[in-house]
Amino acid sequence: MRKIVAMMLLMVAAMTAWAQDNKNDALREKFFNARVDELVQKLEMNDEQKEKFIPVYRRYSEEMRSVMGPRMRGKKGPKAKGNDEKADKSQREPMTDEERLAHTKQRLERQQKAQAIRLKYIDEFAKVLTAKQVNKLYEAEDHIQKKLMNRRHHMKHGDDKGHKGDKDGKKKSERKKKD
Repeated sequence: MRKIVAMMLLMVAAMTAWAQDNKNDALREKFFNARVDELVQKLEMNDEQKEKFIPVYRRYSEEMRSVMGPRMRGKKGPKAKGNDEKADKSQREPMTDEERLAHTKQRLERQQKAQAIRLKYIDEFAKVLTAKQVNKLYEAEDHIQKKLMNRRHHMKHGDDKGHKGDKDGKKKSERKKKD
């Protein structure tokens, strides 16, 4: 009986993990497609360029995620007191000097690897896009990244203003309607 219960618990855990992975994959694909749509629009790509760009950009994105991804998955910061991994900052143990240095070194190494990937893909993107579009691509990438970081910051701090509109929280479309 215990074996059956243990096996059922393992199956439930495996199914939950599998469902979470599928949910993450679907969300990742949704973000990728939204990013591609934004880039296609900003770079004013024609249909032929778009068709050739997507597989190259997918490889680029996967390489960048493989370098930068561990940062997000392992970003729990200093150990929390007790068993609650989601404890707020006031409950976390402070980092030691050695941990801070190791953390800084890891961050800089990830950035260095990401920069190498960006440099490598300039030539790949140039096979599909014009030089002007390649330049705009990297500028747009930086803009998108800053926008995402800004949203994360506002969501983390419970501030819904800033990423949706201006200082009073109104969207541009709402202001235009009133004007």
